[in-house]
Amino acid sequence: MKRKTVILFIINIFFIFILGCAKEEKKVITVGAEISLKGALNQIVEQFQESNKNIIVNIEFDASKLLRKQALNGTNLDLLLLSSKEDMNELKKEKVISESKEILENNMIVAGRKKIDKLEEIKGYRVAIGDPEYSPAGVYSIEILKNSQLFEEIKPDIVLARDVRSAMQYVDLYEVDYAFIYKTESKVMKNAQIVYEIPNELHSPIIYSCGILSGKESEEIKSFYKFLGNGNSREIFLKYGFKVLDPRNKINVEKIKSKEEKK
Repeated sequence: MKRKTVILFIINIFFIFILGCAKEEKKVITVGAEISLKGALNQIVEQFQESNKNIIVNIEFDASKLLRKQALNGTNLDLLLLSSKEDMNELKKEKVISESKEILENNMIVAGRKKIDKLEEIKGYRVAIGDPEYSPAGVYSIEILKNSQLFEEIKPDIVLARDVRSAMQYVDLYEVDYAFIYKTESKVMKNAQIVYEIPNELHSPIIYSCGILSGKESEEIKSFYKFLGNGNSREIFLKYGFKVLDPRNKINVEKIKSKEEKK
């Protein structure tokens, strides 16, 4: 009986060890991502994990400038996706980022309920923009207004939102008349619409970059980094309205119509 007890004990220890090893095989990646990437990135992570069962990807969505500050002050993040070249360049300059690449481009639009022919037509109305202290979209918005010689007149009617998604929600919930947002944000609006497409020459290029934080260059993180902007992720970004930058020659891949758009 003692011998059987010993054997059962050894078998139990063996299975506990095997189960423990199986749990350890799951590697967790923590990604800090610009809030405007939420829909696309959630779907991309889902696809990535289907073919990488041993990797769990957690995402913390926030305004790009807040993510930059978080990275500068020390963070649990492994990889960043930002909508501002300026913020990514600052992190590279401070050696917080060890490797980065530009993957997407976006455009700015005015959202509201009534079409306008000229940007001047927003005068006298409440306009939501992302807070430039936190949101690159807010920086682009002010740049647009200044280049259009409208900033001083519009300034009293500007409503600052934490980020571009919040600015979109303000106009969608009738809390303001107009909002300056990324074109991709219009995909999730319910009540508002694109009333004016802002010419690109009025603002700096809206380039999204992803970067690996220094000291976080594991194989799992590099695998997800390579997945972004390539293969299936490219199709998902296009579906959500982004322009995908070709990593080989840095040209824009033209947006294609998704099956939903064709319907």
